[in-house]
Amino acid sequence: MVTTGVVALPIEEASLEVSSTAVNSSLGSAIASIAPVEGQVVGVFHPVVVTFKLPVGDRSIAERLLDIRSEPAMTGRYEWQDAKTVHWVPDQFWPAHSTIALSVGGIKTTMVTGPAVVGVANIADHTFTVTVDGVAPEHLPAPHHRPFFGQPGVFPATMGRPEYPTPIGTYSVLAKERDVKMDSSSVGIPVDSPDGYLLDVEWAVRITQRGIFVHSAPWAVNVLGHENTSHGCISLSPEDAEWYFNTVNVGDPVIVQENSLEVPRPVEEAPPPPPPPPPASQLPPEILDDPGRNPEVPRVISR
Repeated sequence: MVTTGVVALPIEEASLEVSSTAVNSSLGSAIASIAPVEGQVVGVFHPVVVTFKLPVGDRSIAERLLDIRSEPAMTGRYEWQDAKTVHWVPDQFWPAHSTIALSVGGIKTTMVTGPAVVGVANIADHTFTVTVDGVAPEHLPAPHHRPFFGQPGVFPATMGRPEYPTPIGTYSVLAKERDVKMDSSSVGIPVDSPDGYLLDVEWAVRITQRGIFVHSAPWAVNVLGHENTSHGCISLSPEDAEWYFNTVNVGDPVIVQENSLEVPRPVEEAPPPPPPPPPASQLPPEILDDPGRNPEVPRVISR
């Protein structure tokens, strides 16, 4: 059992001391939703997502009010998606096959991590390598004389060509879509231009809001494992894409690297967090960008 608590923190030393129940109640009234939802099975890199009811005027105060703890101790960072939504992203992967209890402003929920399904896209080698709980999976689609046959967990792939490179980084799977229509105009490329496209794509695993997926690409089978020809997505054979789609969970990591296949972000025990200061009297009004409540706080848009 991994227990994670998110509690209110004081903002001013002069605040009157009241019970933590009152603080949590005040914070909870400002929160619209928390994800993952109760009992949801997620991947080992799923962030804790908090959405506020109103735009946040001072993000630093909001972050101080959310004190995320876990056992074993985990460190992390805040990433604001927009003026109302913040992600707390762990610095390491959550332990696999674990139950994680969350309490955010008095709102309690749990999430369950499944197996650690880690995908590593190697741009230079044109490969997508998958491990499950640190081990290459045994039952994979038939090779069909494809490149890298016999290398455990290695799928031939094609990624972004030089003018549309697949960005290097570590991503968390955002969604799984059995069928999706991909329209190049959504990323600024006219459909009728030489580089334009309008495609119905199967087995699509989304890893960025902008529209980068791991997906089936039957039109690219002949270049898989040999050349990068996509507009940024990680393209696999239909059989491999279907297997990955059915294996991965939302929240599992996808790591895009140029050369090395070494997987970063191992699960490690982090140093214990510092003890919290005394409780605050109430949720400070400046946390919310509500003109009627605090007209001097400017609206803050997503960075």
